[in-house]
Amino acid sequence: MTGAGGWRRLFRPAPGMRPAAAGGLVNGIAVASPLLAGIAAGAPASGAWACLGAYVAAFTNKGGPRGRRTRGLLVAAVANAAAFLTGELVADVFPLALAVLAVLVYLASLGDPVHPAVGRLGTMPATALLSGAGSVSAGSTDIWGTAGLVLGGGLWYAAASGVLTPAPRLRGVLTVLAEPYRETGRRLAAIAAGAPGTPEEHARTTAAVTRARNAVQSLRGPGGDEHLAVLLDPLVERAAALADLTAALTTAGAPAPETAAAFTGTAAALAERVADVADRLARRPRRKPDGPDPHHALGRLSAADDLLRARGPAGEVPYAVLSRAGRQRRLLTRLAAQADLAHDLAAGLPADPGARARPAPGPRPSFDRARLRAALRPGSTGHRHALRATAVTSAVFTLVWALGLPHGEWATLAVVRILRPRYADTLERAAQRIIGNVIGGTGAALAIAGVHDPAVIAALLFAVITLGFTLRPVNYAFWVIFGTPLILLIGDVSDPGDWHAALARVAMTLLGSAAALLGGYLLWPTWEQGRLGARTAAAGAAIAVYVNAVLRDRIHPGPHPQARPDAARAAAERALDEAHAAAEHSRHEPGTDRAATDRAEAVIRTLYALTAHLAALAAHPVPATARIPALPVYAAHAAAAFDAPDAAHRRAAVAGLADAVDEMWLHIDALHTRRLAELTAGRGAEDTGVRAAVREDEPVVDLLAAIADCVRDLPDDRP
Repeated sequence: MTGAGGWRRLFRPAPGMRPAAAGGLVNGIAVASPLLAGIAAGAPASGAWACLGAYVAAFTNKGGPRGRRTRGLLVAAVANAAAFLTGELVADVFPLALAVLAVLVYLASLGDPVHPAVGRLGTMPATALLSGAGSVSAGSTDIWGTAGLVLGGGLWYAAASGVLTPAPRLRGVLTVLAEPYRETGRRLAAIAAGAPGTPEEHARTTAAVTRARNAVQSLRGPGGDEHLAVLLDPLVERAAALADLTAALTTAGAPAPETAAAFTGTAAALAERVADVADRLARRPRRKPDGPDPHHALGRLSAADDLLRARGPAGEVPYAVLSRAGRQRRLLTRLAAQADLAHDLAAGLPADPGARARPAPGPRPSFDRARLRAALRPGSTGHRHALRATAVTSAVFTLVWALGLPHGEWATLAVVRILRPRYADTLERAAQRIIGNVIGGTGAALAIAGVHDPAVIAALLFAVITLGFTLRPVNYAFWVIFGTPLILLIGDVSDPGDWHAALARVAMTLLGSAAALLGGYLLWPTWEQGRLGARTAAAGAAIAVYVNAVLRDRIHPGPHPQARPDAARAAAERALDEAHAAAEHSRHEPGTDRAATDRAEAVIRTLYALTAHLAALAAHPVPATARIPALPVYAAHAAAAFDAPDAAHRRAAVAGLADAVDEMWLHIDALHTRRLAELTAGRGAEDTGVRAAVREDEPVVDLLAAIADCVRDLPDDRP
């Protein structure tokens, strides 16, 4: 976690996440209302306990259809209150308290495989148990009364959130749908600026397309809005087409000097056009375009291209340069057409962004015996994590009980919140929680020391809750910064003026964080370093299937019984993202083999480049004229390069790929020679078969050569 980059990583937004202002306001009202009511009634302590019940219930709010969500929250309110009451009853019976805590932590760590309801409750019952035990330690004697208030707060939250949470609106789906357009606009702007594109940029765009497709898919089915889905489906397809065409434009090379200015202007105009589509979808104020209209820019590019082609018959410009300029112009023309379609579709959407989206409910969760058996296997990651979390939590709980540490439940809570299945995630969570607790705890201590009016404390709580739940989806660290003072201020209402307790709780968080890191390191750790090779190999295998599917589609267009290119692409992108995540986590693990991680990341970067080239290849139409020679041989060698049993066979396959590409370029050179002869004969304006063959075959050969280069760059000893 060293260096500025490491600290920035702690606070970077989760992919695709934005502040949830509406959710933050709803939670602010639903959680803070019991406290305000208690203050108004002259019973601030009672209001604080009810506020705690609402707060714990809020963490079990997983969204979904209103009815199902409210029923789940009612169940959670009862479960949390029961756990709170249990904590109060067993607080002085250490062995029993330890046993109940261990069971709750073990079940929470297993989560969904036990039952979806257990996954939804998560660590909240354990949190409620520790809060109940802490309330007795703090001197609370009305056990049943406080448990009843916690239950009432949870039930209130279920009812209030059910009433206040707005129905899903079109705006939310459109915001997700705007993201791939925004990413494509950025890539086009980078192309216009002459910045080289990276495979990771294409991966980010395709991931945004996937999120948009999933958001629209959620509208289908019973209870969904099929009409909206039908309206939005074409926008998803336009986003996918724009992403792939932009990838193809990135691989088309730099423009010729004679067309560079017009090319740059057209790419910049298209970037503005696509960004305008994103703004229309997100319902943002639209900016006035800085550059020319894309079609005017395309006209200038066509004129520059015509002047360049006029120099071809005299031999002043190699035909390869003419061909590349023509390919760039055609790609930009296709991009403009897709952008126009997307613009018209976005303009034709309902004017009211608040129109209800009514997403279809997902399948009703149920108990899965086979899934539970798999999760309980001794070697499974989930089971090891459950045992680790139970052991470390029990050890810390025992330690703070034996030493009689005040507010010791916060140390145990820190372990529950921090421990993750992967050590790199545990390390990141610990850093986020420590920083958040120091910042939030210090702020809370100052507020407790300086503010003694319960009404002002309640107002602060409302603001903290609203901000915390608003930023919670963005990054866990932001939540901790606001979540820590939230609990401390709730406690201040029932026990005013004890600012020392805030500092003690921060100290307990540091203790729990240290225990979580130590336990995560010593007890059955799951190291990504050990799984990185397998993840990378799985990504390579998935990419091989994708390569074969795309090449087969070029040779024999039409439906095939084997994997379809789109299905193979989705599987390859998933496997590649998993390998990338494993490499990123591996780099932050202690004692990691930096050289091995560097090698794996180099392979992953090459595989990302392969997917970008394959997407660009799929964006070109299948040649309808001359069959590209050696394409079947190329496909066979490409498959052999991935499936080779040893390095010698792989090198032979790579050499075969190079030979096939050389034969293809000879074919393209022959086409260029024939086309130059046609130009010399005055047939420049005629769309001859040779001209069509150059137009359709050369970009394919160019991409096949780039794919062969990527295959060659893969190490022989890759995982």
